[in-house]
Amino acid sequence: MPYWQENEIRFDVSSSYLATVTGESVLERVEPVEDTKANSGEAGCLIMTNLRLLWFSNKTAKLNLTIGYNTLVTITSQSAKNKKLNSTDALYLLAKVGNGRFEFLFTPLLENKTNYSVILNEIHKSYVASKPFRELRLRHHIIHANQLKVMPLEHICNRVEGVWNLANNQGNLGCFIITNVRVVWFATLNEYFNISLPYLQIAQFSLRDSKFGKVLVIESTENNGGRYLLGFRIDPASRLKQILQEIQSLHLTQIRNPELGVSWNSISTRQTDALGPVQDEKEDEGVRCFTNYLQTDYMDSVSCGHPPEFDRTIGLAMEKLPSGVNRNTLWQIIF
Repeated sequence: MPYWQENEIRFDVSSSYLATVTGESVLERVEPVEDTKANSGEAGCLIMTNLRLLWFSNKTAKLNLTIGYNTLVTITSQSAKNKKLNSTDALYLLAKVGNGRFEFLFTPLLENKTNYSVILNEIHKSYVASKPFRELRLRHHIIHANQLKVMPLEHICNRVEGVWNLANNQGNLGCFIITNVRVVWFATLNEYFNISLPYLQIAQFSLRDSKFGKVLVIESTENNGGRYLLGFRIDPASRLKQILQEIQSLHLTQIRNPELGVSWNSISTRQTDALGPVQDEKEDEGVRCFTNYLQTDYMDSVSCGHPPEFDRTIGLAMEKLPSGVNRNTLWQIIF
């Protein structure tokens, strides 16, 4: 269940793209705000959700932005001129998508002592810390002293010792932890040998016969690293069925009402789902040229070396694998 809202920047979309999706919630709403870099003098509304930041014009429905938190590089304040207030603190953002960098400057049009860069930084910090709610983690620092590092808004539902992870035609004994947002397995002899799989990234569960006997099979959704097929042996068989029923129930709950793990509280927070303007002008997505937001001093650069490739899906850079081997085969169950 990937969220494009957190990973993309989109310009001038229809109001349906501005509406909250399942699991998304409004954390802060500010208006009137000007998109100073590209729409100077155009009063609009700035909204911070748990996945992205949005701005839309109050007068012209086709003028809007949706900026995913995963694209943000810099969040700070910058002095900006205001015809009514002479000067004010504006919210400055530097974002990156692929090889393109974009600058945004949002200026409040009414006097307000609130530092919105501080608010957005706090929300973004919580967003980054909550990525395991939405992303698969492989061989990550999630276990300490044989205990799972529990995230805010996460709680452990069950812990099952003596669970065999079956991969590469062999088994590794470890511990299986079930929480309200993910399933985690780690090896008893090496806690760094682990996997954290959020329910939002699980396609299906099943019980299958294998050379190791009856096993629980968990299949992940398609992501940047491919599709994972994980097998676990839990004895006795009656216990295996109970574990399957428990994770199926938790999975269904998380899919229907996702907890994305981003928390932030403010007295001024206004809870609302009405993100976009009421009027919806039918315009093609991306009508307005986004070059106004390109960083003015940005230049493409090519590295002469060969740096490790960072894989966002597992949260680390991997060493080069032997020829004919990929990450999928390392975790693939063999029947």
